[in-house]
Amino acid sequence: MQKFILSMTIITGLMLYSPFHAQAQSASTTQPAAEAATSQPAEPTSQPAANPFAGNLTGDWFGLRTALADIGIKTVVYSNNYYGFNLRGGQDTTNAHRYSHTYDWTTSFDLEKMGLIPGGEIFMFYQGWLGRHRNINGKVGALSDPIDDADGHQSIYVDQLWYQQSFFEKKIQLRFGTLDYQGIVDKNAYANSEDKQFLNTSLDNNNVAAVPLPIGLGAALFVNPVDWLGFIIGAADSEAQLNRDGFDTAFHGRADYYGYFETDLKFKLDSANGPLPGNYRFGWVYDPRPRPEFRRWDAPLRRRPAHLENSDWGFYLSFDQLVWREGSDDPQGLGVFARYGVRDGTVNRLQHSWSTGLQYEGLVPTRDKDVFGFGVYGLHGSNDYQEEVSRELSRETGYEFYYSIQITPWMTFTPDLQYITQPGGSDENKDSLVMAFRLRITL
Repeated sequence: MQKFILSMTIITGLMLYSPFHAQAQSASTTQPAAEAATSQPAEPTSQPAANPFAGNLTGDWFGLRTALADIGIKTVVYSNNYYGFNLRGGQDTTNAHRYSHTYDWTTSFDLEKMGLIPGGEIFMFYQGWLGRHRNINGKVGALSDPIDDADGHQSIYVDQLWYQQSFFEKKIQLRFGTLDYQGIVDKNAYANSEDKQFLNTSLDNNNVAAVPLPIGLGAALFVNPVDWLGFIIGAADSEAQLNRDGFDTAFHGRADYYGYFETDLKFKLDSANGPLPGNYRFGWVYDPRPRPEFRRWDAPLRRRPAHLENSDWGFYLSFDQLVWREGSDDPQGLGVFARYGVRDGTVNRLQHSWSTGLQYEGLVPTRDKDVFGFGVYGLHGSNDYQEEVSRELSRETGYEFYYSIQITPWMTFTPDLQYITQPGGSDENKDSLVMAFRLRITL
């Protein structure tokens, strides 16, 4: 904690002396340097080179950031601020507004660039939440949290701390340590970050089938034999808890580990304005821990248990596809996505989940970096749970719109509107209308 406070103090001091202005880059300066150099002959110019850290509020730290990047060290801090309102319906609209804040601190070490280990990399991600009991979902009562990152109060914890070793020109990569599986499986170009894209948990991930995996110790093997095909296989500590190193649960007691496997297909469709990249995934998760089944069994024999136990499994599909782009060297355009997941309904009260939507970058003329998104999700209760436990749980459907406005290269402001039908999967709750605002600053 003392190291964290000291680092934040240094960053704050640098912020006070850094230039407090940045200019949006033109389309030509967004190309990689190598590509820009080959597209036209070099000509003498009196203009200064583009600032590689224009997207950071604190700038280049008087050249320190560039010096660190040159030897393979990169660090950045993000500030994410959320304000949510339950305007109508749900469980309660009295005093139904909540503010929450998270900060993310990432640091990476390229060990090959540092001259230490060829193909080696270390990544650290620390996160903190501020805002005790500041989750708007307490007023909404939905199955899926309208603001994914508003999780309460936690001063700081280790979200990721791992080592990765690459082999055969990165065709094989082995990662192990403290892992966050949101960044490993079920990734999506248009629906995978509550900090920049959709706020709702069910549009951020497939939270029924793919990413209920806990943050904790684990290992993942990435195999990419060709550019268009990849595989991910790994294991995760099923008893992992935040604020614990995980060695007591991962290597002691029952050897219960989540297993997961994903296949990734990458395609590029041809178009008049250039290639349209797409990613298609299907995966499987397995939890060996015995869990009680919802089904009640007749027991003619006294030794037969009233409830049987079973392991847990899940299967999911997802894709993201750019379907139209404004230019061959322009990221602006329209992309679509969809997800589906199913879980074992005998031990899970939610059995099916799905989501679909679109994203358009640069929808408004002259606002090339602004992003518009629209998504729909559905959660469906397990038949076994409904028959044996409660028929009140049926399904929940949610709709979300957002428009991310780039105010400066280092600041975005996002108004967000959500309409959730049958919050909690029950007819007893009225449909909820949620409005939220997000302010993200890159330091």
